[in-house]
Amino acid sequence: MSSNASSYSHDTGTEPGEQQDTSKATTNPFRRTRHGSTSDDTFKGRIRRASLSLKGIVRRERRGSAPAADISNEMRPTTSHSTWHKLRQAASFRHPRTSYGGPGALETIYSPLQAEFPSLPVPGNGLEPPIIPWHTGAAAKAAAALQNESLGYARQYHELVSLAESQNDRESGIGIAFTVSTSQADETVGKGAPIIRKDFITELPPELAVQILSYLDAAQLATASRVSKLWYGMVQDQHVWRQSFLREKTNTYATSHPVQPGTGSGVPSIRPENDWQKIYKAREELDKRWKIGKQARAVFLNGHMDSVYCQQFDENKIITGSRDKTIRIWDMHTLQCRLIIGPPDVVNDTSVLFDPTGHPTHYALFPDDRRVNPSVPVTVSFPTHHSASILCLQYDDEILVTGSSDSTCIVYSVRSGYRPVRRLRFHTAAVLDLAFDDKHIVTCSKDCSICVWDRATGALIKQLNGHTGPVNAVQLRGNTLVSCSGDFTVKLWNIDSGKVIRELTGHTKGLACSQFSEDGRYVASAGSDKVIRIWDANTGECLRTIQAHESLVRSLHIDSVSGRLISGSYDTDIKVFDMETGQQQLDFPGWHASWVLSAKCDYRRIVSTGQDAKILIMDFGADVPNIGMLESARKHEVACDIRNAGFI
Repeated sequence: MSSNASSYSHDTGTEPGEQQDTSKATTNPFRRTRHGSTSDDTFKGRIRRASLSLKGIVRRERRGSAPAADISNEMRPTTSHSTWHKLRQAASFRHPRTSYGGPGALETIYSPLQAEFPSLPVPGNGLEPPIIPWHTGAAAKAAAALQNESLGYARQYHELVSLAESQNDRESGIGIAFTVSTSQADETVGKGAPIIRKDFITELPPELAVQILSYLDAAQLATASRVSKLWYGMVQDQHVWRQSFLREKTNTYATSHPVQPGTGSGVPSIRPENDWQKIYKAREELDKRWKIGKQARAVFLNGHMDSVYCQQFDENKIITGSRDKTIRIWDMHTLQCRLIIGPPDVVNDTSVLFDPTGHPTHYALFPDDRRVNPSVPVTVSFPTHHSASILCLQYDDEILVTGSSDSTCIVYSVRSGYRPVRRLRFHTAAVLDLAFDDKHIVTCSKDCSICVWDRATGALIKQLNGHTGPVNAVQLRGNTLVSCSGDFTVKLWNIDSGKVIRELTGHTKGLACSQFSEDGRYVASAGSDKVIRIWDANTGECLRTIQAHESLVRSLHIDSVSGRLISGSYDTDIKVFDMETGQQQLDFPGWHASWVLSAKCDYRRIVSTGQDAKILIMDFGADVPNIGMLESARKHEVACDIRNAGFI
C-alpha cells in the first residue's frame, strides 16, 4: 500500500516486487512425466489439473466460511507491526494471504531438499506441517491446508510471546494485548448491574431503612436526601437525626463514658418536641466556629470593685469570687447580676449598686463600649461570712464552697438560696484552692498543707503534709488527689492512705495551677516557668511540654469532652491548646487589661476573670440559629432562684 511505510503488505502478504496471481493454479516444478519430461500434455496432466481445480473450489468455500477463522482470530494476541514483520521474516513457510490481514488457506508446502516427494503422506511433527504427495486427492490437500493454517497460528503465537518476553519484563503483560469480544464485556457488566442499581430504601421496610440511614453523618444525610423524593422523606425522620447526633457528638477525649444527654455539655435531653436536624446543624456550626476562632462574641460583665480571683459557670449562671470580699451570681442568659453575698459593711454600701451619677454599677459592656442590660442585684449578708478576699470556689447542684484569705472555707446550700451551712476552720493561712466530690472536700493553703474534710458533716478527716512551699492548687478524682506547689513539684496522693503515690518533677520554678482530666488519666500543670506540662497520671511520664506564655501561667482548665486545654497568664493572654497534640488552636491576647487570674470553658463559651475586675465571656454560639436547643432541660429558675429563698 502506498500509504504504508512498512515494506510488508497486510493485504497480500508479499514483499514489494513480488507478483501474485490467484487466477491460475501454480505448477509443480518437481512434477515429471513418465519419460522424465515436465510436459503437461499427458492424460495424467489433465487429471492433475482437474484435481487442482477441485482444490480451488474447496479454497473458495473455505474463504466464504469466515466464522471459524473469526473465532480463532478473536482471541489472538495483537502487537506492533514491526514485531509481526520480524516474525514473518523468521517463518519457514509463506501464506498466500497473511493471517494478520485476514483468514486465508495455506498452500501445500514441499521440501526443496527432496528431489521427489514420498509416495505416502508424512504427518506433521509438533509445529512442523505435514507433507502431502503431489499425486494425492484434492480433499486430502484441503484438510492438510486447514491443519497447516492452525499450526501456523500456533507457531506465530508462541514466537510472538517469546519475542515479547525477550523485550519486556517476563512478570508483566506489557507488549501483549488480548482482545476480549464486546459481547463478553457486556455480559460481565450485565451481571453486576442489577446489584448496583438496587434501591434498598424502596425494598426494605421503613423501620429498617430509617435505622440504616441513621448510621450516616450530617454531610452524608444531606447527600442522601437528594437521591429521590422517597429518600428525602426518609432522611427527614427524627430518629435518623437523633441517632446520628448521639453517635457523632457524644464522643469525648478523656471521660469514662460518652456525654450523657441533658448534662449541660451540648447534648440536650431526649424530649419528644426536639427537632434533631436543627440541633445537629446548630452543633455543626458551633464546632466550626471553635475551629475558626474568629466568630466568638465578646462581652464584659462589670460590677466587681477589685480583682476577680475565681469563677465557675454553667449554661444558666456564673458565680464569681473577688478581692472585694463578695460572691456574685450572674445570669448567663440576661448577663445581669442577680445576687451579691458579702460582709455587712460591704453589701450595705450604696456604691456596690450605683455609681456617683446614680447609674447601676452592674451592666454588660461590648467591645464597642455599648452598655446593655444594667441590673440592680439583691444584696445579702449572713452571720457566717468571709472577712477577706474570696480566693477559690466550687459548686454543684447542692452546695457552694468558698475559700478565703481569712484561712477558712464556708459551705452554702444552693437549694436554700445560698444560705451558709457551716464553716471549715483549720488552716493557719489563706485557703488558696479547694475541690470536692460526693464524699470529700479537699482544701489547700499557704501554710503548705492539704486538708481532707467529710462533705456531709464538715469534720476534718486528715491533713496531708509533704510540700515545702505554699500549695496553690488541688483537684480530686476518685481516691486520687493532685496538688502543686511553689516547691516546683506536682504530687499525686492516695486520699484514703494519705500517702504520696507519685511525684512529677520537671518544672524549674514554682507552680501556680494543676488540673486532672475527668477520667484521671492526664494531669496538666503550669506556673512561673511559663511552660505547660501534660503528664500521664498512671506512669508519671511527661507526655508534652508546651512553651505557652511570656509570663507566669496562672490558670489551667481541661475540657475532657473536647480535649481543649485553656490557659490564662499574667501576660494578659488566653490561649486554647489541643491536649492530644499540644498544638495551639486559638489565642486571645490582651482582652484583659491586666493579669488573667482564671479561665475556663464549656462546649460553647470561654469565661475568664482578671485583675481588672472584669468578667469576660467569649461566646462562640452567639447568633448561631437554634443554639438554645443544645441546652439541657434543667429549669432556668433552679440555677438562680433567689425569690424562693426570701431575698426578694
